[in-house]
Amino acid sequence: MLDWLRLIRASGLATIFSNTLAAVLVSAGDGLNPKWFLMRLHDSGARVGWILLASCLLYATGMLWNDLHDVEVDRVQAPRRPLPSGRISCESALIVGVLLAIGALLAAGAVPEHGLAFNAAGVVLTLILLYDFAVKDIPWAGSVIMALVRAAHACFVLLMLGPEFLAAAVLPTTTAGHWLPGYALILGMYIFGLTLVSELESRPAKRWELLTGGVFLCAAPLLALYRVSQAPWLHQVWRFSGFGPPAVALTLMLVAAIAIGLVLLVGRPYVTALRSGKQELVGRVVFSGLAGIILLDAIVATSAHPLGGVVVLPFFLMFRGISRMIRMD
Repeated sequence: MLDWLRLIRASGLATIFSNTLAAVLVSAGDGLNPKWFLMRLHDSGARVGWILLASCLLYATGMLWNDLHDVEVDRVQAPRRPLPSGRISCESALIVGVLLAIGALLAAGAVPEHGLAFNAAGVVLTLILLYDFAVKDIPWAGSVIMALVRAAHACFVLLMLGPEFLAAAVLPTTTAGHWLPGYALILGMYIFGLTLVSELESRPAKRWELLTGGVFLCAAPLLALYRVSQAPWLHQVWRFSGFGPPAVALTLMLVAAIAIGLVLLVGRPYVTALRSGKQELVGRVVFSGLAGIILLDAIVATSAHPLGGVVVLPFFLMFRGISRMIRMD
């Protein structure tokens, strides 16, 4: 079982949980109602459960098919992985990969009161297989498709919750009619930058490519922070006499702490890799960047509700804990 969890990179499931939860929070914010999230789960609990199951199966499918495609390369570069080491046979992995893909589509199709779920999951699955088997090894193209995979997954979650939530989260506006960056855009930008950096683990590259990836890794949190600055609850809380300003200050301090944590987590290995230009240091940036997805989600979630980040942050601990128990290499 441990090898199967290693094969699908089980620690990465924490990022799928945080992506899904962030999308739910973006759609569920109900002013300052203290029961806002519980109400969403009560009203759409079964739907969220099926969405989460489909999301996890889609992620596992992508990881497994990725290793099946790369098995010959891994025999040289990563011989300890479950497939090249022979601890799991390619035939068994192939069967499980097919079953996971079918399970993901069936789980999506079981989403109550939503006939588009099966097709929406099919779009995400198509992008996953396109990445694994067609464009992964094409410089930059693989990064674009992987960004589309995660952005499409965010859109899948929002669409399954309701078309009105998809429209509001992809092209949101402030009460004054000003444009706000949607969650799918923010997540897609971050994943593009991270995947572009990860490409440099396996191919010769110039330092400007690493710099470009860093620009996108930096831009995504900045857009998330801008969302927080325009959050409707920010102005509502401020109007509360006495309690309002301290509550706003505490929430903004939490957001600042999360943002600083993200900078330190990803920035330090990134700057080291950028300065040295050594290919072997890129892997540290990628691992830290994966954990950073959850911190990014926490910032986005806070833009929906002042307690949103608190709800998402435990998945960061989940990622760190599982990654220590189950190696991803």
